[in-house]
Amino acid sequence: MDIGRISSSSGGLLNSMISRVMGGGGGASEAIRKSFGEPLPQVVDISNNPELQALFTRQSMVERIRRKLSTLSRKKGRIVPAKGIIASVLQASEVTHNQDLVFVGVDFLSEYQTQEETVAGVLAHEWGHLVSDLTQGINPDQLTWEQVFQLRKEEEAMADGFAGKMLCLMDHTPNGLIQFLGSGTGCHKESHKYHSLATRAAIIRAVYQDTQRRQNQAKNMMIFSNSPFSNPFTTQLIAVA
Repeated sequence: MDIGRISSSSGGLLNSMISRVMGGGGGASEAIRKSFGEPLPQVVDISNNPELQALFTRQSMVERIRRKLSTLSRKKGRIVPAKGIIASVLQASEVTHNQDLVFVGVDFLSEYQTQEETVAGVLAHEWGHLVSDLTQGINPDQLTWEQVFQLRKEEEAMADGFAGKMLCLMDHTPNGLIQFLGSGTGCHKESHKYHSLATRAAIIRAVYQDTQRRQNQAKNMMIFSNSPFSNPFTTQLIAVA
């Protein structure tokens, strides 16, 4: 199972696949010889499944998280239920009717539907892919496999960092995401696509803590600006070494 982005380089197959996605139907994944992402997952038709429908309603946890991430990132993202994955994304294009698609695994949601912090972390990672332009305009077939693998790792590291930032802004800790990545379900092993769990956890925590520090500084500055001693022409700052 993967947490990542989907390749947009699957040629003529992409149009028919996306048309199925937009129509709510299913489509089999296609292997991609060399790319920065993953093949399209199998989309799930939930119209006749009340249990799965409940996971994707406007009042659901997933939708609540989606709205927060959309507001913070200015990337709307349309949630699409899928099979065989944790989550993945396909950035907006003419093929997707200019919609950013976020595929979320129904098995993953069924298992973690009571663990909002974990789901928020996984979706925040996906939004990191939506805002990334790291591989845009690059043809992977013109690169060596080592260069492709390096870019994939860098892309995933950026998405992890973005997740750390979003989790802080959404008032979640990074613990749920990090624990999930280290579980049997998450992507816990170092590979051509991912750094080691220790490295990923360090990236997530570092960005989370930096965002938290900046938030606290901003709050302190607001308090200071509202004090009667905030005029820079009448206030002396004393630095102590």
